Amino acid sequence: MGHRSAGAMPAFAVLDDIRLIAAVAVAAVAAVYQCPSLPSPAWLLAPLALCLLRFPGRALLALTCMLTAWSLIQARHQMADRLPAAADGEIVSLTGHVVGLSEVGRYRTRFQVQTDPMQTIEPARRLRLSWYSDAPRLVPGDCLHIKAKLSTPHGSANPGGFDYTAWLWRQGIDATGYVRDSSPCRAPPRWSVDRLRYQAMQRLAPILDQRPMRGLIEALSLGVRQHITDAQWSTLRATGTTHLVAISGLHIGLIAGLLFAIAKWLALRSPWARNARRIAAVAAMAGALAYAALAGWAVPTQRAVIMAAAFFIAIVVEREIGAGRALAWAALAVVAWHPAAVIAPGFWLSFTAVGWLIWIATLARGPWWMKALYFQIGLVIVLMPLTLWFFGQASLAAPLINALLIPAAGVVVPAVLFGVVAAIIAPSGAGGWLLGHITALLGAAWPGLEWAARWPLAAFHHVLPGPIALLLAVAGLGLAALPMPWRIRALGAMLVLPALIGWRPPGQVIAPGRFRLTVLDVGQGLASVVRTAHHTLVFDAGPAYRTGFDAGAMIVVPYLRAVGRTRVDRLLISHGDMDHIGGAAAIMDKADVVHRQGARSDDPCRAGQHWRWDGVTFDLVYPTAKRAATATESNQHSCVLRIHSARASALLTGDIEAPGERELVARMGAALASDVLVVPHHGSATSSSAALLDTVAPRVALVSAGWHNRWNFPRPVVVERYRARGIALFDTATGGALQVAWPSPHDPRVVRWRYRYRRFWQQPRPGSG
Repeated sequence: MGHRSAGAMPAFAVLDDIRLIAAVAVAAVAAVYQCPSLPSPAWLLAPLALCLLRFPGRALLALTCMLTAWSLIQARHQMADRLPAAADGEIVSLTGHVVGLSEVGRYRTRFQVQTDPMQTIEPARRLRLSWYSDAPRLVPGDCLHIKAKLSTPHGSANPGGFDYTAWLWRQGIDATGYVRDSSPCRAPPRWSVDRLRYQAMQRLAPILDQRPMRGLIEALSLGVRQHITDAQWSTLRATGTTHLVAISGLHIGLIAGLLFAIAKWLALRSPWARNARRIAAVAAMAGALAYAALAGWAVPTQRAVIMAAAFFIAIVVEREIGAGRALAWAALAVVAWHPAAVIAPGFWLSFTAVGWLIWIATLARGPWWMKALYFQIGLVIVLMPLTLWFFGQASLAAPLINALLIPAAGVVVPAVLFGVVAAIIAPSGAGGWLLGHITALLGAAWPGLEWAARWPLAAFHHVLPGPIALLLAVAGLGLAALPMPWRIRALGAMLVLPALIGWRPPGQVIAPGRFRLTVLDVGQGLASVVRTAHHTLVFDAGPAYRTGFDAGAMIVVPYLRAVGRTRVDRLLISHGDMDHIGGAAAIMDKADVVHRQGARSDDPCRAGQHWRWDGVTFDLVYPTAKRAATATESNQHSCVLRIHSARASALLTGDIEAPGERELVARMGAALASDVLVVPHHGSATSSSAALLDTVAPRVALVSAGWHNRWNFPRPVVVERYRARGIALFDTATGGALQVAWPSPHDPRVVRWRYRYRRFWQQPRPGSG
């Protein structure tokens, strides 16, 4: 038997390594946030009781169970505070105080209110409200007495789409809504840091107003990004530099590091030289907290402060725990402070980036500039799978640009902060002059970034095929970074290949002669996508509103990228109503559209037009040339498209109403028969006539309508009409995007996206009305 050398670590000691504990505990909380419903924390009592015994890995089990139990308790408490779905749409009078800075737009003002529990029997809630008329000046801390129509937090559910409900959950929003009326409130204003931030913005406004770089200055100093223009956001995304204007780990680290160096230099020349590192750590932490407060204490900023605190506390208590262990403690602290951080892309990107920095610091050799270049190139490569997973976009120009801009941020960020503070103190004097010149210098450098963004390969879109490809890519890149023989590293490169080539499981491949239909969840409107083996049709584009929501840009295009279809062979708009045509311009701009047809195009719909793709036939069956000759953009002139192959058929109807349905039935008869019917006019009582339903005789019908919409679509009488005929009825309001495939001939199967990816915070709950 061999003998263990003196001081050797027992084999099981790795179970008590804080890095392993942090990884397992964070994974456990992440698993909680994948649950369709919240389990009871009581299930964790037994394993926690087991921890009263001594055994290897007890700390691992105990910390994991405690953090998981805390995340469950916190989530249950937050769920209890949310506006119940049964109260959705109610008009209530409430009293509360403005929290945070309002977002003033051209057509509405968005702001948050913390209700006063003393004024109502309801629990205190944080509301995100819109004020569509001329809103008064909304100062943080001011009291408001308003009448508002409230809605439980909810959003669309689509492949590749932004999860608005998850964002509201992370922000702690208990209800949304809009203001209908207001009256004076005599309660005194409440003091808050946000009130000071508002006053700072007011003092800076005369200096920054009409300056193109206003949004960037406010973002870097106050954490306010509402004045960054769409064009500037496009430049930042194309160059992979959006992280530079979101105050997070980089910014907090720069300010804390600068203050640490200054404080240490001063302390070494004082009577307290022996405690110089401790004094510097305290000063740096105070500066980080002050900067975070000035920036609004947003969730990414909180995460950065906690990460910094883990490092500085280690210095104060004089324990050399190592950077990796400090990062592990920071991860535990972040998740304990805000468990929902595990569903934020920034959480995974931040910790991966810092972990890579720590790893490179131990491996990199050579001069400083080579280490810096290795870090930047490696960082972009390592983060690319996560960036593509979360956003479907990455930048090839990012390594070089960030290699230049991140060091420059070490000068720019402190300079902007100094200029802003000086301008707040003396806006009409030296402070205003200084900030004006800093803003001008930033503006002079901006065209260089715009030039880089115009490089054809600066930004590219690529969607990872699935979680398996993501895990393989992360594992492969990690393996390639290990100090091992190149033959082993080559295996890592092979693991990345499924993500690069867009490999998809056999079930996701569409064979010739087949097609798939997806009705997207665009709220009150219609947007559907038909995919054959090699072609793509978009039928209607969803709504767009002047307040900024555009279904084309926010839902349809992300979906197309998510399924790997950046080319649209035909964009067909059934008619000119805004809930059908609104997103068309965005699709034309952001996707490669080969041909546009239908409303407001050079190729209007005419019955008899047809084409064939990959063994699938597309027949336009309405309107007739005679009806089209009286062209208006009314529902009665909606394009109606029948898609069919030897195995499947579907009828897409736009907003056609009963008179048009009767005309269509009289002319086409049994030729209209289809497996799937997209319900006309969102389930309005003016459509879905008995004649149409009996003639089409679908097995499945799909309704595209908004949840709790004001027209009560689909109308109960229409729903009953379908049920009476045994037609399975699905709707986007409760099911999210509806994906239809035909596993066997004329046997359609519907996958409801909200059912497939259920999460406990989602609303509406699958199956709810």
